[in-house]
Parts: sequence; C-alpha cells; structure tokens
Amino acid sequence: MSRCWILACIWFLEILSTCQAGKQMQEPRVINGSIAKANETRHMVSIRLRKHDNNFGSGHICGGALISVKKVLTAAHCLYNNQKKRYRHPSEFVVVMGTLNRFERQNGTIVAQVSSMAYMNTFSPDTMRDDVGILFLSPSVSLGEGQLAVTPIQLTGDATPPGRVCQIAGWGRTEQSSLSSILLTVNVSTIRHHTCRMIYKSGLLPGMMCAGRLQGGTDSCQGDSGGPLVHEGRVVGVVSWGYGCAEPGLPGVYVDVQYYRQWIEARSGTISAKITPAFLIVTLFWNSINN
Repeated sequence: MSRCWILACIWFLEILSTCQAGKQMQEPRVINGSIAKANETRHMVSIRLRKHDNNFGSGHICGGALISVKKVLTAAHCLYNNQKKRYRHPSEFVVVMGTLNRFERQNGTIVAQVSSMAYMNTFSPDTMRDDVGILFLSPSVSLGEGQLAVTPIQLTGDATPPGRVCQIAGWGRTEQSSLSSILLTVNVSTIRHHTCRMIYKSGLLPGMMCAGRLQGGTDSCQGDSGGPLVHEGRVVGVVSWGYGCAEPGLPGVYVDVQYYRQWIEARSGTISAKITPAFLIVTLFWNSINN
C-alpha cells in the first residue's frame, strides 16, 4: 500500500510541475484556438478526398505540412481507409494550400494532385505505431510571392525538450463539434516523456511524443490529424492520436519527427516505403546517444 501511495505522489508531482511550466509559458486557450496568420502557416495544406470535394473544401479529412516543393508530411492513418482495411490510392487525394478558408479559392491557392505516397509497412491503425506518411505532389509546387504564397517548412534535427511552447494548426473540430472553415492555431507545450508514459502506459510506443496542457482546454482534434507541431519554425511532431480532445490529464500524442527524420528524408517517391532492420538499429543508436 505504501509503495502505491508513493507512486501516486510521484505521478501527481510530475503533472503539477508540467502544468506550472505550461502556465508560465502560455495563456489558457480553448480548443478552437485563434484564427491563423497567413505568414506563420504558409506550409499548411488541406488533404482532401477528391470524390467529396466537388463543393470546394467539403472533402477535407486531414492536415499536412509542405516540407519540399513536392513532399507533404502527414500521418499514415490519413492515408488509410479504415472501413476497407487498406490504403487509399494516391489518385483518391487532392492537396490544397495557399488559403486560410478551406472553402475559398484565391489568387495563390494551389490545388495539387498526388502522384504517389509513402508509409511504413509496420503502421498499425490499432496501436498507431509508425503513424507517419508522405504524399508526393505532381507537378512540384511553384513557390510564388504574396501574402498567401506557400513555403516549405524544415524538419527539426534535434529532440524537443519538455516544456517548449509549440504551435498546432488545422481545420479540425472545434468546441462546437464541427470542422472549422477557417484555419485555426493554438499553442501547446511538450510534455516529459516519463509523464506521458505514466498516462498512456504501454500505449506510448517508440516514435511517439506528447504535447498539450494537462489541465485540458487546449488540444488538436478530429480533422487536425496529420498537421504539424511546430517549434521555432521547424516541424517537431505530427498530430496522431489521443483520447477525446482537450480532456484534462490526457494530452495529445504526436509522431516524433526527430525519431523518423532519416526515413522521411530518404523518401523520394520512387521507391517502396518500408522500414528496415538497419534503419531501426541506426535510429535506436542515434536516439540513445542523444538522450
């Protein structure tokens, strides 16, 4: 009994310290955040199902980040048809960027076709293991000028320490339980891996990280999946999964971009995308010397 009490006290202190850090670094935000600024979200894309996007904007299913003129980083579960238990064909998607309102096409709005995609064969929709995916655009995006000009965003090269304020953006569900027509942003803080592990236990697998506010009230939600978690102008995570949205004590779980960076950068759209034992060994060794 005494041992259980001690563990409970440790867990409470972990959460309290993280909550206090979050209060110091950001103001409380509600789940729907605030309207995005175009110059801060030039990398954001709306991933849509072509057959549902006859009414421009209605086909939105996920977010993503433009990381080169022809590559979009997103979540693998955005590419997967859970009802049919298979991955969708690239031709089923269309990628839209250069607009804050997903229902509006403006000068500078780009509608791109998807030529191919990459994901790990080890992805599991049940456990969300290896929930990382890439869409390859054809033709490559032309980078123009102006307020709504699209610009690729860089990937982080380092692990993100706990307590760092990050930004998430998306057209996902708001407090009103409906998808947002306007791109919204919100600030969340990275959470210690140990704290996240105590919350999600064995559900937190290698390549996953947590961010949010343990008090609740701020989070990504359905429709934000695949969108980037950004810190200091670089992508550090990808919206993956969570229990509910903005629930107290249940932060969002994200793909850890630093963990998968080698795999992401190695994908060119011309080879089969699968994880190999050699990649796992290199990645585990790299993470061990950097933790």
